[in-house]
Amino acid sequence: MLRLSCLTLSYQNQFKAGKMDIFSFLSTLRAMGLDGADIHMSGLKNHDKPHLKEVRRRAVDHGLSISCLGVSTEFGRSAEAIPREIEKAKQAIEVGMFLGAPVLRVFVGSAPSPDKTEEAFQRGVDALRKCAELGADAGMPVALQNHSGLTSTGDDMLRFHKAVNHPNFTLLLDTGHFAGREGPNGPKIPGTGYKDYYRSLEQVAPLTQFVRVKFYDVDPTGRERYIDYGRVMRILQAVHYNGFLGIVYEGKKDEAQDVPLCARFMRETMRGY
Repeated sequence: MLRLSCLTLSYQNQFKAGKMDIFSFLSTLRAMGLDGADIHMSGLKNHDKPHLKEVRRRAVDHGLSISCLGVSTEFGRSAEAIPREIEKAKQAIEVGMFLGAPVLRVFVGSAPSPDKTEEAFQRGVDALRKCAELGADAGMPVALQNHSGLTSTGDDMLRFHKAVNHPNFTLLLDTGHFAGREGPNGPKIPGTGYKDYYRSLEQVAPLTQFVRVKFYDVDPTGRERYIDYGRVMRILQAVHYNGFLGIVYEGKKDEAQDVPLCARFMRETMRGY
């Protein structure tokens, strides 16, 4: 059964302005009739047990699952930074296990320069395998999200999946960050177009346990200008995807106005599949 959640960063301006915290975020999701909360580590006030206990209880009170926990890691740019970045992932695994998140989302990052891409790739493989091992010890799968840089195409993602080669390592599909899509954000590779973009989605879809649905420029119905979500749903249906779709709003308009539009649009789109 497909379920719908929303990422805390969809309301990042509200969080930064002090107009929203993790608890009002959960209340907002409940009011929108969503099924889960996709939490980035930055959305929590702290990582201490008393706070996490309250977050977990509030989610239960609202009938929400913690659909995913995300941490922003960068393994590609610097070998010196790897221990610190792995420690971030380790802490996130502990937080995610306490909250009951089924998967931890990580990034691999970018190469420091084009001539060091292969070196950065191998550094990323080693770090991701270490994260997968830490997750396995705790009982939490670790998922690499495509997010430009070293993960700009489906081929990139499949290469990481093969090279890491760990049973606790998986992939997370981000509909916004593959080359070939028009519009803001995401990787821009000359010569790529929507044919390449949708091929990347098709490559990663069979391996993913979580899908992030990005919104950049929505019309009054919540329809995204740069992504055909009907086509995305057909790709997911073809591989019998059975999990969460996590809304991520990265538009420039009012989050409080646009995110509910995105949620209603996705609900309608999901009903057709």
